[in-house]
Amino acid sequence: MTWRWITPGIWSSSIRATTACGWAASTGTFYGQAMTAGDIYTIAGGGTSSLGDGGPATAATLDHPESVAVDANGNLLITDMLHERVRVVAASTGTFYGQAMTAGDIYTIAGNGELGYSGDGGPATAAKFYSPYFVTVDAAGNVVISDIGNQRVRVVAATTGTFYGQAMTAGDVYTVAGDGTEGFAGDGGPATAAELDGPTGVAVDGAGNLYIADAANGRVRMVPAQTGTFYGQAMTAGDIYSIAGNGTTGSSGNHGPATKAELNYPSSVAVDPHGNTIIADSRSNMVLAVAANTGTFYGRAMTAGDIYTIAGNGTAGYTGNGGKATKAELDLPLGVSVDQAGDLVIADASNNRIRLVAANTGTLYGQAMTAGDIYTIAGDGTAGYSGDGGPATAAELNAPSWAVVDGDGNVIIADTSNNRVRVVAARTGTFYGQAMTAGDIYTVAGDGTAGYSGDGGPGPAAELDSPTGLALDSAGNLVIADFFNDRVRVVAASTGTFYGQAMTAGDIYTVAGDGQSSGLGDGGPATEASLAGPGAVAFDGSGNLLIADTLHNRLRVVAASTGTFYGQAMTAGDIYTIVGDGNQGFSGDGGPAAAAVLDWPSGVAVESGGGVLIADEQNFRIRLVS
Repeated sequence: MTWRWITPGIWSSSIRATTACGWAASTGTFYGQAMTAGDIYTIAGGGTSSLGDGGPATAATLDHPESVAVDANGNLLITDMLHERVRVVAASTGTFYGQAMTAGDIYTIAGNGELGYSGDGGPATAAKFYSPYFVTVDAAGNVVISDIGNQRVRVVAATTGTFYGQAMTAGDVYTVAGDGTEGFAGDGGPATAAELDGPTGVAVDGAGNLYIADAANGRVRMVPAQTGTFYGQAMTAGDIYSIAGNGTTGSSGNHGPATKAELNYPSSVAVDPHGNTIIADSRSNMVLAVAANTGTFYGRAMTAGDIYTIAGNGTAGYTGNGGKATKAELDLPLGVSVDQAGDLVIADASNNRIRLVAANTGTLYGQAMTAGDIYTIAGDGTAGYSGDGGPATAAELNAPSWAVVDGDGNVIIADTSNNRVRVVAARTGTFYGQAMTAGDIYTVAGDGTAGYSGDGGPGPAAELDSPTGLALDSAGNLVIADFFNDRVRVVAASTGTFYGQAMTAGDIYTVAGDGQSSGLGDGGPATEASLAGPGAVAFDGSGNLLIADTLHNRLRVVAASTGTFYGQAMTAGDIYTIVGDGNQGFSGDGGPAAAAVLDWPSGVAVESGGGVLIADEQNFRIRLVS
């Protein structure tokens, strides 16, 4: 099976039918439907099996429709990302993009459904794309597509003519920026010879200039339509230039002030026993520490407020076991946690391993360890599922995204792409309702099937769907961010009443999220609220459950008791937003947290003073709610 990188921190192999909706601005017939002003309607998606081309759009299937646009004829353009297509819902009956179309029906105008790169200079419907992410229409009616997996921007010509410095034929597809190499190069030269890294957005101004959000390069770049001076730079038509950003999506700034350093998709945060903030800087393949105080931590002298690498040398790979952590290679470290002794646990996702940086010299998990060195404690490096009941280092994991250490020293792993939660026993005993042997690995939640089932029964028999975040409450219960089920679930450590529910040791229960995407649910029972891709969970000093509601761009709280928290009156068991207004972007520093704008909050932790730290991943920032 080929695994697809969907967004930082999440892997997916599942196909999901989703829909595109619209609000009617006036009463009338649109996209083949009678609509009333102010009401909402599904205009594409909702089918259950076939692609649906040539038939009603509402009977078609979509798979991760990432963006939409409307052309000059009112037709709706959709990037059907995991179908590797760009599709159109016709606003009226006629001929568009070289095809006869019926109002309300759906058609593919780019992509043959195969993942890859091919077809430039030929019919767009015969071309291969790799996760077409964003679409817009320029003034000439050409369709401009960010082909993100191919690191290119491509154009489907609306008419025959010369555009972006190239002769184009109507209906054919052409690359106008990017050479397919992931990186940063090419400023001042031809756009088609430049390197891009994650072109997530494109826009075209009235003059025909093309703008590219080169996200992972931390820049905005421009391809001018005409030779001239723009943004203070002399530019040549068809060449590419950076016009904003100095490459802050990067990894410079070590040993200096943390606020001036570069980060590269910080996916999770933790706080160690000394109050230092630990950051999994996923795409720099390093783990960083921001010193809370001046002193010596992780074997190096640190100054308060400065940032330091404590694991990883910046190269993606797997080396360094038994040696200094800062000289080791990591590959996409997604989750970090720190145990009570100060040992650093890393979910080294693309290496399919869990690794540990020892805080002290001694024996841990059956291995002799030296302070400051790094060791693998779970996973043999093979992407798969095997090994339950045997040594953890001989087991197969599949894109583990998170790991935490419980009060008994057991390491708990979100084995994300196996749709399981697994435990490496620190000592021999009974944990989570199972007899375990020290150093061996066991599944405590998930049967390996992506889905939702099993509440009220044994955790290993339940279905999970991409568990991404883990935490332990004060009673030792295991809390799971069940990402694609839009729920937070609990495996009870002991029999009793928790979160207002009677629970049996080893069984699994939902404590937040109803699996729906309707009302947000703030101010009501957490189990009746809507979550959207919860990516991380944590607990504050009052026992309240903090949830990074990632796709809602919010941080939310389930109150453990009735009282006032984060400036709000709360009722036990109810859910509330404490950070984020739901919009995607960056704003709000220095103002009320609830009015701030986040972009993919993927991690949450609580510092020693009670402040809440948020990994605001796609803003490349760690933010603090005092």
